Amino acid sequence: MEKVKIGLVGVGFIAKIHISAYKEIESYAEVIGVCSRRKENAEQFAKEHGIPKVFNNFEELCADPDIDMVDVCTPTNLHDDVIICSAQNKKHVICEKPLTGYFGEDTDKELVGTEIPKSYMYKKVLEKIEKIERAIKENNIKFMYGENLVYAPSIEKIKRMILSSNSSILEVRAECSHSGSHATYAHLWRTSGGGSLMRLGSHPVALVLHLKHFEGIKKYGRPIRAKSVWAEIGNLTKTENFLKEEKHYVATFWKDVEDWSVVIIDFEDGTKGIIFSNDISLGGLKNWIQVNLSKGIIYANINPNNMMLAYSPEESVWKDEYIAEKIETKAGWNFPSPDDFWTRGFPQELKDFVLAVKENREPVSNFELAKETAKVLYAGYYSSEEGKKIDLF
Repeated sequence: MEKVKIGLVGVGFIAKIHISAYKEIESYAEVIGVCSRRKENAEQFAKEHGIPKVFNNFEELCADPDIDMVDVCTPTNLHDDVIICSAQNKKHVICEKPLTGYFGEDTDKELVGTEIPKSYMYKKVLEKIEKIERAIKENNIKFMYGENLVYAPSIEKIKRMILSSNSSILEVRAECSHSGSHATYAHLWRTSGGGSLMRLGSHPVALVLHLKHFEGIKKYGRPIRAKSVWAEIGNLTKTENFLKEEKHYVATFWKDVEDWSVVIIDFEDGTKGIIFSNDISLGGLKNWIQVNLSKGIIYANINPNNMMLAYSPEESVWKDEYIAEKIETKAGWNFPSPDDFWTRGFPQELKDFVLAVKENREPVSNFELAKETAKVLYAGYYSSEEGKKIDLF
């Protein structure tokens, strides 16, 4: 094919990032259709970005014969339906992270996160993963998992350094944290599928898994898998002393989801991964990774990226310029990000996905990573409830 023709489902924050990335590879990728829950939003998005087709729903978009690949930029609770519809229409799929979750679809309980056992959630998520995988295999389509940090330049460099040193990965630590989402969907399990572990932890969990997959493929011709999971979750913004404070600088209106989590992964080769994710961390978005090798140690600060340093005495000085994600103030010292999307791997990700379809090969971030990430996340919830390790196989 000369160009891979893409249909976008959803026109929110992540869709805007994706459309910018597609414009950088327009010689072999073209977004030709879009749909959204509200058609007027899709029409406005199409007008702004020169997209010729606007569909009433994702079923119509997936059925369009001109579309080669569907880019799923919806909230996670809609992923399953769009993925399966795309597969049944023989369309390749890009799906944003995380793959799937439990959203209380089979209960009328309002506070799913506190009223439904995590063991039951884990079981239902495994069933969903099997259903999605069956649809992908039966229809012989490619699945691209939208974990952008896999493509971050620092992660690419880490992989080259591992190969160069011929080292073994003994332990990987990673974090994704900030001061909390103020989006309404994030505060309820029914719409978010979990709290800080689900929304934020999916990034570092996937990174840790990806590096062990990479190591295993290079050494043994197969990925090194996660064997078991231990986790703790908490609600630190509901503690007594915090609630007594008059002013809060972090998000506080969580309903039935956690604001703090830590996960330990045991890998089948005896090594470890440790993942931190929380919504109580001031000072902007934090994405970092530490790789402890048999012959060295590597740190990478993806966010905040300290390539630049700037100071201003007042918030208003940089009022019209983006500095960094989730910072509470632009006053004082800050780390301006010269190209946040490139640093976090978004353009590189979409380029790999389009070329995977065009060249008929597997993407770097694929279904195996999506599947294992979802299993680890919900095994983490199950573990925190039971107070014990959960074996994945």
